[in-house]
Amino acid sequence: MAFKLIIGLGNPGTEYENTYHNIGGRFIDYLGSGILFKRQKSFQFSRKGDLILAKPLIFMNESGEAARDALRRFKLRPSQMLIVHDDNDIPLGELRLAFGRGSAGHKGAESVIKELGNKEFWRARIGIKKNAIKKAGDIVLKKITKSDWEKLIRVFRSLEIQIFNEEGDAERNSVRQSADAR
Repeated sequence: MAFKLIIGLGNPGTEYENTYHNIGGRFIDYLGSGILFKRQKSFQFSRKGDLILAKPLIFMNESGEAARDALRRFKLRPSQMLIVHDDNDIPLGELRLAFGRGSAGHKGAESVIKELGNKEFWRARIGIKKNAIKKAGDIVLKKITKSDWEKLIRVFRSLEIQIFNEEGDAERNSVRQSADAR
């Protein structure tokens, strides 16, 4: 497995919990269902087998601090980390995995790159784009609809399968998958 640490980006607080911008944190909740999380200064974490699951306790635009602190705490390299976040440039229900890429304007990813001083980590970009929505600000802080949750759960399952696939599918530099095809 290429990853030792998965960090799901989002914003703290119940008012943001079920928003599109918190897709990364919700993925961690999905993987860590029933697992207790331990609090650190800037993040909370738990273990699922050999994998460390983490969520920042700080806002999206400061996510780099949590990523840096988690990497230091667990003595890991950025290349062993997967950041999971929403992406308004990708259609709802699609997933893209990438390694060593720029932020593409995502403030959370941008913060991680800035704080680490490099972009040599994995990213799982979960699509939230809807045809009628033109700007990310028009959707990221809205509550996720029931029908969109169904699509996102399929994406979560797909990403989970790729993470735990022993044949190395998660190690490819770029993957595009539509959850609707499942």
